[in-house]
Amino acid sequence: MTGILEWVKNYSMVFLLLTVLTSAAAKKEYRKYIQLFVEIVLVITLVNPLLMAAGKSGDLFEKISYDSFWQGLEGIRMDQEKIDFLNDDYYVSYYEHAIEEDIRLLAEHSGYVVTEVEVLLNEAYGAKSIEIEVAKQKDDTIIVGTIESQPEDEELAALKEKIAAYYQIDPEQISIED
Repeated sequence: MTGILEWVKNYSMVFLLLTVLTSAAAKKEYRKYIQLFVEIVLVITLVNPLLMAAGKSGDLFEKISYDSFWQGLEGIRMDQEKIDFLNDDYYVSYYEHAIEEDIRLLAEHSGYVVTEVEVLLNEAYGAKSIEIEVAKQKDDTIIVGTIESQPEDEELAALKEKIAAYYQIDPEQISIED
């Protein structure tokens, strides 16, 4: 009989505390969420002694922890699959191809047609070396007089500097052939 009186006393205290919490809600928009929380807590408070009396309370928590263990194990397996995919050569070749396409666009904006590009990546997925074969787009510029320096060499050097700055690598790692 004292167990039932203790349970009624605890349930009444929880009920009063949660009723005060519900009525003290600042805005009416939040009251429906607080009311849902209060109802869940009251149901758990009401059912917990019944489960303990039947000896099922420990089994319930054991099953919940068992399920969470298997869900965690499944999450670890999925993370391992992602790591294996990232270490795969497919990812590296895809990234190299994307860099090659970017270099083609940079060269085309500088007035060159790219015939071949080869990019090699290091372990940290940074550009290890870049080899480019380009050809100057034809233009109908007529030069009268003499040319003191080769403008194509200066343009290739500017392209090399542009690529080096874009990928933040040393210009010595870039080879451009005309």
